[in-house]
Amino acid sequence: MDIEIQLTGQPIADTIPSPLSSGSAGAWLEFRGVVRGEENAQSIRALEYEAYPAMAGREIRRILEGLATRHPCLAAKVIHRTGVIPVGETAIYVGVASPHRAEAIALLAEFMDRLKQDVPIWKRRGLPAEDQFKNSEPLASSLSPPSRVRVAARPGEGENVAKPISLNAALDEILTRCQPLPAMRLPLAEAIGRILRETVLAPEDQPSADRSTRDGFAVRADDPAETFRVVDTLHAADWKPRRLNPGEAVRVATGTTLPCDNLRVVMQEHVERNGDTIRITTRDAALNLRKRGEDVRAGQPLLAAGIRLDAGALALLATAGNANPLVSPSLRIVHFTTGDEIIPPDRMPGPGQIRDSNSYLIRGLLQPFHCELGQEHLPENPDRAKSQIEARRQQVETADVLLVSGGASVGDKDFTGPLLEWLGFKTVFSQVNVRPGRPLIFGTKGPRVAFGLPGNPLSHFVCFHLFVAAALAGLTGGRPKGFQRGRLATKLPEPPNSRETLWPARLGGDGLSPLAWASSGDVTCLAETNALVRLPANLGPLDPGAEADFLPTTGE
Repeated sequence: MDIEIQLTGQPIADTIPSPLSSGSAGAWLEFRGVVRGEENAQSIRALEYEAYPAMAGREIRRILEGLATRHPCLAAKVIHRTGVIPVGETAIYVGVASPHRAEAIALLAEFMDRLKQDVPIWKRRGLPAEDQFKNSEPLASSLSPPSRVRVAARPGEGENVAKPISLNAALDEILTRCQPLPAMRLPLAEAIGRILRETVLAPEDQPSADRSTRDGFAVRADDPAETFRVVDTLHAADWKPRRLNPGEAVRVATGTTLPCDNLRVVMQEHVERNGDTIRITTRDAALNLRKRGEDVRAGQPLLAAGIRLDAGALALLATAGNANPLVSPSLRIVHFTTGDEIIPPDRMPGPGQIRDSNSYLIRGLLQPFHCELGQEHLPENPDRAKSQIEARRQQVETADVLLVSGGASVGDKDFTGPLLEWLGFKTVFSQVNVRPGRPLIFGTKGPRVAFGLPGNPLSHFVCFHLFVAAALAGLTGGRPKGFQRGRLATKLPEPPNSRETLWPARLGGDGLSPLAWASSGDVTCLAETNALVRLPANLGPLDPGAEADFLPTTGE
């Protein structure tokens, strides 16, 4: 199957040639999604789309390959625009080729549903029509796609890794480099919390036969009689196929497999029984049964690859007989804290000392991820720190992820960058143009990744949810969280700032309530924070009811 995928900031052509030669397919079916002039009941002049390109491309290919196992597909072409797309222009083009038109229609319809659910491409905002907001940005200034700064993987390859890059560019770099680690099969009892690495199809119809939902009597659905002769009794575990003649009934329990098709079950409360004879006293239209395949048909997907297996998913796998699912490995993570001023939480700080919060913050943030975590504190002296690492070199060398808290900036004692290079990691970038969390180091060593996190706890919190969690999702084959759209419940009085800001907030039934924070070292807001509101650079204050992007920090 020939699959072509493009994510582009350029307009999509009015005519897209089929990738197949003439006569080689029974049907070439096309779909175009055109930007309409209204969004959320408001007139707009353009929509802005955002994406994680590397992850989006992989997800689109995975979905198409999975669907092709049920809907024959000879070729597919998907083009999705990102950036600002004016009203009337195409945002997405999909073309599929199948031997028959009906198969192409089924494939295209299911693909569009999955695209909306599983692929990290989303509408960031609608740009209002000029007559609605006089101060709206000019369309011409926003027609170019969001910048995707490519930072050199190694110093000296033509880019300066110390130059701050955008949030989007940092995510692109992380998701491009964090490829899924080899999967493994585990017993169901050990799979809780793991990422499913294969799409699981139903091996048979569910339920596999018509089953009673009541204790009562099964009779023919087309039998108008009121009096019946009871010819058999079936319990939930029984399997006794037989045909029922008019005037015959079978005593059944809840969950019983019915003996043949085209039956209904009369509740025992609606009959009078006299020996082997029953009379229906109350007749209604209810069939009181679960039809074969009403939950899912054989061959249909039960669970999609990329989901985290919770209790409900395990129950579904067990029902389908998948006793050893293919899942992500348990990540090996090593976390070092730094700073000679750091002391344990049970000690009273002296002048210049602070209690360690980052160890517990990182341990807590890693709880949703299936991982083996080792933690240790390093002295600020580089030679002593290296000596301490050498004592546990085997654990460090086999870790999938290395996290270092503090020392990521440019101070005299900030040695995290050189330390990671000493360990063999190549720096991809060392600053991101966001606040809080600008001094963030990301490096790679083959499939292994490392982060140098800014030392202040609020910066830790923000950088973990934005960047570290995305890396962990990539390594395990999961889906990174994407930004959602919400409304402010209260005013956000922040003056314009030259950097993009991630503002701690509380998401509730009335919307997003921004929380007060004094600096990146402020931990007082973290106990209430369950979302980060994304504020573009130079935005300024927002009033209650204003729309804003936000990233959930709880849940999956």
